[in-house]
Amino acid sequence: MDSSLQPYSYIVHKPFFYSFTTDKGVEYVCYFTPYAEYFKSYPSSISSKFFAFNLELLDKHARTKGIDKRIAHTVITIVGDFLDAQTNAVVYVCDTSDSKEAIRAKKFKSWFNYYEFSDQILQVDSNFIVGDMKLYTTLLVHRKNKLKKELIAAYIELTTTEEGK
Repeated sequence: MDSSLQPYSYIVHKPFFYSFTTDKGVEYVCYFTPYAEYFKSYPSSISSKFFAFNLELLDKHARTKGIDKRIAHTVITIVGDFLDAQTNAVVYVCDTSDSKEAIRAKKFKSWFNYYEFSDQILQVDSNFIVGDMKLYTTLLVHRKNKLKKELIAAYIELTTTEEGK
């Protein structure tokens, strides 16, 4: 099979922490961190199921030219593997440090659409204002997760309350 259609090989360093290197030597880390503190008003059976997803370029000065679809495929594969247990939910909040959060949100959403993970993973977007900043967020949950309705309801409530508007 054409390697350009495959995700990059990745390393699981410890639970919830992954890394991979592109053909051009660009290194990325992906990791999931507990997100329960944002869902304090929910029972732990719900709040403990939320995790934040982070994707970081290790060398901030590394720049690649062109589009490397294998990066997207690798990220989606890692998130999909994490959600395969059908117990957790992932919240992705686009980085706002460089004012490119809207572009990141669009790109992240397109990755899931391109690789057709929608048959396995539900994606719920909620963009809202906090202070003077617009946050672009996405909830990802496996379609077979027995708590998906409760997880989605908690996410929507959190992102549409007065604090999240």
